[in-house]
Amino acid sequence: MRMFLLVLGALVAFTVIIMFAARMIGGSLEDINAGDPLRRAALEERIGPVGRVRLAQQGGAAGAAAPAAARSGADVYQSACFACHGTGAAGAPKVGDQAAWAPRVEEGLAHLIEVAIAGKGAMPPRGGNPAVTDEELRAAITHMLKETGIEISETEAPHAPAAEPAGHVEPQEQAAAAAPGAATAAEPAAAGGVDLAKGEEVYKSACFACHDTGAAGAPKLGDTAAWAPRIGQGSEALLHSAINGKNAMPPKGGRMDLSDIDVTSAVAFILSKSQ
Repeated sequence: MRMFLLVLGALVAFTVIIMFAARMIGGSLEDINAGDPLRRAALEERIGPVGRVRLAQQGGAAGAAAPAAARSGADVYQSACFACHGTGAAGAPKVGDQAAWAPRVEEGLAHLIEVAIAGKGAMPPRGGNPAVTDEELRAAITHMLKETGIEISETEAPHAPAAEPAGHVEPQEQAAAAAPGAATAAEPAAAGGVDLAKGEEVYKSACFACHDTGAAGAPKLGDTAAWAPRIGQGSEALLHSAINGKNAMPPKGGRMDLSDIDVTSAVAFILSKSQ
């Protein structure tokens, strides 16, 4: 028992000595690192976080984000307006058709902008794209009118060349009265920068396998009855389905190398052949 207690006491004493020595050595190293800026910086780098978030200063107050630049009228037209106003889908006045635009411009640019913001007939508010600002809508409408040959004045009502408004029908009335297949096909020319020739090329490379044959329930090219309810959903819905895919149709027809403008051109080509 005496031997056991002696050994146990020796072990306890040895442990206390080791702890005291470790504390002294650790404190000495801490003092050395604290007094040496380079050592301290190296230590902080080793134990610091993997990454840091920094807010860049962009003009004005620090961290204030610069406002996103407004898109041009041509860009907004191609992304939100072309599917209907480039092809005449759902009775929308086509770009270049002065007779269709004439009764609409009589009430002025401000009225056209109000209609575009609120929506009318088959046209959803802001062309179905809530992200489009009022200024971008103004730019898109101005672009369409200029492409149609109508002079624009920011302070006065737009002035259109003399046209025969007789027999003109508002979009919703025209859509209701038109029988399937009665809508006029779009002209085979590019409008507002969207290339229908490019759209045909994209169609033949990415879309024809289903839309030529009706495979997997796809509406066939030229089948006005099959396309009518889809056109009625608006340009934004058509483009969203074509770009992101729907049911058996993969995004962009399975061609992820195509740009959104290429897909828009393909949709415009299909609509030009299917009204």
